[in-house]
Amino acid sequence: MRTHHFSAVIPVIVAAIAAVVPVPAPAQTWPAKPLRILISSAPGATSDTVSRGVAEQLSKSLGQPVIVDNRVGADGMIGMEACARAAPDGYTLCATTSNVIIWNMVLRSKLPYDSLRDFAPVMHAGFFDSTLVANASRSYNNVRELIAFAKANPEKVNWGHFGVNSTGYMYMSYLKKSRGAPFFAVPYKTQPQNMLALVSNETDLTVTAINTAAPHIKSGKLKALAVTSAKRVDWLPNVPTFEEEEIKLPLRSWEGYHFPIAVPRELVERMNTELRRAYDTPAFRTNVVERVGLVPNTGTPETFDLHIRTQLKAVGELVNYLGLKPE
Repeated sequence: MRTHHFSAVIPVIVAAIAAVVPVPAPAQTWPAKPLRILISSAPGATSDTVSRGVAEQLSKSLGQPVIVDNRVGADGMIGMEACARAAPDGYTLCATTSNVIIWNMVLRSKLPYDSLRDFAPVMHAGFFDSTLVANASRSYNNVRELIAFAKANPEKVNWGHFGVNSTGYMYMSYLKKSRGAPFFAVPYKTQPQNMLALVSNETDLTVTAINTAAPHIKSGKLKALAVTSAKRVDWLPNVPTFEEEEIKLPLRSWEGYHFPIAVPRELVERMNTELRRAYDTPAFRTNVVERVGLVPNTGTPETFDLHIRTQLKAVGELVNYLGLKPE
């Protein structure tokens, strides 16, 4: 009889314990509080503009405020370290770019994070294609003429860039090595400073986002020599791609989203769904995607992870070929 009585009590005890033991976060209603998008770029930068547009869409679909938290400095390392250390509860989404996930990994010897170990890919948003542009007063009009001019005038062609982890620096290094073009590298701290130097005739050329260079190309202050996109740009039909110029590098800049690595898988998949829905919103496409010149390439966490691993390998091989040593 005692045994029977004890067995009958067990379900009551289990139910009582279940009522007071906290349920793991993923099983609760998510989100139950405001979220943030942590970003390594400064307010007003292209990535910041996209993130603020995403925050607006997510706040509508998730029913919670979504704030943008800018953590700027050290070529994105400050922001990415903050992302790696954020609580893995699904309330901190990190806006990422090829600069912080790929270039820093292969060009920095002391990185406070590891792109594969510390972050979970959520969604690849798309590409920011760039263009090699020259001051309109220069005599060369394509890549081949530029290389010929640089060889005839050693160290006199000033190539502006905004960091060793930038697409422009990598293209310059490749052309110097593979084509023997002796460019003179002129470093700037920010993209706006680099562009101002080119427009004001302080430097000769640079590689920068097409969207950034567009107003100056259209005004006639700059001229485009090549583009990094997979095909020619509609409004620049006479400007070849780098691949058409027999220059094929794994340097197409991109934008994406990550979570801290330990975020539960169901939240990674849920956020991927929410982000894809945001990018498919007509108003978002018109007001954000088209305005900043982003080429959408949304997909699953798995396809994004594969893209990152493939690019890390390819860029690592390029850096070895160039003989660049991590700083």
